[in-house]
Amino acid sequence: MYRLLIVDDEPLIAEGLVELFQSMDNLDLDIYRAHHAAGALAITTQLRMDIVLTDIEMPRMNGIELAAEISRQWPKCRTIFLTGYNNFSYIQSSIRTGAIDYVLKTEGDEPIIAAVSKAIEQIAEEWNYDRLIDKAGLQLAAALPSLRKDYLLELLQGEPTSRKTRESAFNDLQVPLQPDQSVLLIAGRVDQWRGDLKQGDKALFHFSIHNIAEEYFSHSFQSVHVTLDPERFLWLIQPKSAMEGDEQQTVPLPNLSTYVLGLVETIQSSCKQYLKLQCSFVVSSEPCAWEQLPERMERLNLTFIRGLGLDTEMLLTERPSVEDGTQDVSIKVKRIQLLEQYLEHRDRTKFFQLYEDVMAAIQPSMQSGLALEVQYRLGAIFMSYMNRSGQLQYFAEILPLGKLFTMRELGSWSEVTHYFRSLAEVIFASKQSENDYESDEIVRRVHEYVSANLDKDLSLNRLADLVFLAPFYFSRLYKSKTGTSITDYIAELRIQKAKQLLLETSHKVADIGVMLGYFSPPYFTRFFKKATQLTPQEYRDTVKMSLSGTAAPDNSTTKGDDEW
Repeated sequence: MYRLLIVDDEPLIAEGLVELFQSMDNLDLDIYRAHHAAGALAITTQLRMDIVLTDIEMPRMNGIELAAEISRQWPKCRTIFLTGYNNFSYIQSSIRTGAIDYVLKTEGDEPIIAAVSKAIEQIAEEWNYDRLIDKAGLQLAAALPSLRKDYLLELLQGEPTSRKTRESAFNDLQVPLQPDQSVLLIAGRVDQWRGDLKQGDKALFHFSIHNIAEEYFSHSFQSVHVTLDPERFLWLIQPKSAMEGDEQQTVPLPNLSTYVLGLVETIQSSCKQYLKLQCSFVVSSEPCAWEQLPERMERLNLTFIRGLGLDTEMLLTERPSVEDGTQDVSIKVKRIQLLEQYLEHRDRTKFFQLYEDVMAAIQPSMQSGLALEVQYRLGAIFMSYMNRSGQLQYFAEILPLGKLFTMRELGSWSEVTHYFRSLAEVIFASKQSENDYESDEIVRRVHEYVSANLDKDLSLNRLADLVFLAPFYFSRLYKSKTGTSITDYIAELRIQKAKQLLLETSHKVADIGVMLGYFSPPYFTRFFKKATQLTPQEYRDTVKMSLSGTAAPDNSTTKGDDEW
C-alpha cells in the first residue's frame, strides 16, 4: 500500500481528488488530505509519505516550498504539482525541486491519475524484488554465523528434523556438511583462562582455537565450530568427499577415531604453545546420524564430568553408552528446555509432543533422581513464565501452585504428569483468550472514539495512534476482527448519523455535513448520494413525506442541495 497526501487550499478540489482516488481500487492507496502547507507538514512529520499531490499556488507556503521541506523529511517521496497556470517558470522550479510530474488542473482527471500511477511504478521499480533480495542477502551474510550457531544448537538439543529440512537449512545457512551423512563430534573445553585477558578476549581466543583446528582438519575434513559457552566448544566434522565419475565418494581414512584423536592431540599442543591455553578434548568413538546428536553430546559431556586421572589437558575418547537405558532417558530430560521455547512461541503441538515423550520415559521407581529433576525443571519453566507474564495470581486461583515443586503432594508419577499437562492447557487457553480480549478491546476503543468524534480527524494514522499500533498493522487487525475495513465502518456510521440528523433536526444540510467532518458541502452531497442514491435534501424530503403520508415532491422541482 502506498501513502498519498493531497494538498490544496480549495477544499472542493481537495475533497474531489480524495473521492477520485478512493474509487481507484487498483492503485492500493492510503489517502491523506490537507488544505494548507502547515497541515501537510503536520502529517508528514508523523508519518512517512510516498507521494504528494500538491497545488503550487497556496498562501503562506507554496507547493514548491512545501515539496522541498517534505523532501528533507522523506527524500524518496515523489511530488506531483497541480496548478491552474501553464507557466514555464513554475515548471522549471518544480523540476529543480525534484517533482516527477506537473499537471494542469484544467486537464481533467486522467492526467492526474496517470501521474500518480507513474509515481507508484517508480517506487515499485526502485524497491523491486531483485534489489530487496540483494539487500537481504547482504544482511543474511552478516547474520549467518549467529543463525548457523542457533540452528546447530537446536539439533544438539534434539529439535526434530528430517533430511529434507536439514538439506534446506544447510543450504540457506551455508553449513559445509552433508545433511544425509553421519558426523563425528569433538568436544573441547578451556581448562583455565590466562590471567592477562581483557574484556572481549575470550571470543577472540575461541576464534583462534578454531583457526588452529581448521589448519589441521582442512586437509581431510569439512568442519563446523560451535561455541557452547565461554569455556566449552564443539566441532562437527565429516571426511571430505572426492568425485569419481558422476558419484561422490568419501575419502577413505585409516581408523577414523584414532586418526582424529591424533589431530586433536596436535591441536591441544598448539593451543598450549601458541595461545598459552590449557584445553581438554573428548573425541566421539564413531560418527553418528544427525538424529543421534543429542545422545552423542550427552555421552561426551558424561566423559568430561567423569574425567580420567587428570583435571586439565585431558584427551579422551567417548565412553561406551550405558546399557540400562538411563542415558536415553537422560537425553530426553535435557530436551525439557525446549518446552519453554514452545510455550513462549505458543506452539501447542510441539509442546505437548515433547512433553508426553519426556514424561512417558520416566519410571520413578527406577529413576527417582531423574523424576525429581524433571519435576523441578518443569516447575521452574512454568513459574518463570507466570512471573514474566504477570499472571501468577490468576493461575493460582485455577490450580494449586504449591504442588509445582513437591512430588509428595501429587502422589504418583501419573498425577505429576496430569498436573503439569493441566497447567499447560490453562496457559495455552489463557494466551488465546488474552489475545482475543486485547483485539476486542482495541476494536471497542476505536468504535467508541469514532462514534464520539465523527467531525474530527478519523484518518487511519490517527486511529492507529489511539491504540498504539502501526497504521498498516491496525488496518489488518481491524479487518480480521470485524470483517470490514475501518474506512467502510466510518463511512457507514457517518451515513447513519447523517440520516438521523436529517430526519430529527432542522439543521441545514451544510451544518450537518460539518458535524460529520465534511467541510465541503458539495463533497458531503456526493458522499451521501453515492451511499443512498439520494442527495441529503432529497432524502429528508422523501422520508418525511413518506412518514406523513404525503406524496414525495418531484425532485426535478425541489430546491437543490447547493441552495444551502
